[in-house]
Amino acid sequence: MSEGPEVRRAADKIAEAILGRSVADLQCKFITSILKEKIIGSTVLSVDTYGKNIIIHFSSNVYLRNHMMMWGKWRIYSRTEYDSGKAKPPIRVKWKKDLNNNKLANVSNKIENVAVLSDTDLITNVQNDPRTRLALITDTHVIVQFNGPILQFSEDNPLQHESITRLGPDALKPGFDIKEAKKRLKERIEMKLVDLLLDQTFVAGIGNKYKSEILFLLKVWPFRLAKDLSLSEQEKLFQKIRGVLKTGYLNAGRTRPQQHGENGKWNFRHWVFRRAGRPCWICDTPIIMDRHSSSRVTFWCPCCQQ
Repeated sequence: MSEGPEVRRAADKIAEAILGRSVADLQCKFITSILKEKIIGSTVLSVDTYGKNIIIHFSSNVYLRNHMMMWGKWRIYSRTEYDSGKAKPPIRVKWKKDLNNNKLANVSNKIENVAVLSDTDLITNVQNDPRTRLALITDTHVIVQFNGPILQFSEDNPLQHESITRLGPDALKPGFDIKEAKKRLKERIEMKLVDLLLDQTFVAGIGNKYKSEILFLLKVWPFRLAKDLSLSEQEKLFQKIRGVLKTGYLNAGRTRPQQHGENGKWNFRHWVFRRAGRPCWICDTPIIMDRHSSSRVTFWCPCCQQ
């Protein structure tokens, strides 16, 4: 799943490619002909985010809101590459039923969690990929959205829609409203910390990776109730939320500083996330992966987070 920092980075790349550009064409099944006509020929005024939402504003006063959920991806291609049929879509991942919990699971059990189909099954031209939900075409670039389940076009600002107004403050915004976040914390004091951090109406943008990383750096047992945090721990919680999300944004999702001589592989990028059974970077205790104590899987150190 794309979390706040990754969504912000995707928006930055989209903005770099199309901001200020005129829209030459738009291909999407989820738009009315009237709004499509208004967008074509207009200029991209802004590409912004709120939490896990990307919002694109066109000069014709039409907006696009996208939420990638678990599966969405954005890719950017040069116009020449796209028109020539050489734009390659993201590699597809093969899934199967996990008989232990009756959920879809990746066929790979590797830490990278990637398993691709054979070359003969891969689609090599993005224009032929059924996963394509949107292609926004300018004179220089084409931005393509794959699999994103939420693509909403409107003539009023999505920031005023209930889907966003109900969200908590966005910790990546320069004006992160900690006062409002504290108010929302008091309203959710009976929640476990692991569930609280995933509640987008508390603070917007935190997903499962950042949840585990924030709680590890806070050095608290992940399954404590919010009401059990002391005032000083509450202050540290908001500091860690803001700090860890900013670190992820600035470092392409990495939450642990890269040490001298380390490579960039997944095992070195995080403190606890997806490091089950591996030694804690601080105390060498094996990291635990808990699937049963909260709504989502949690990674934590039983020594550092007593």
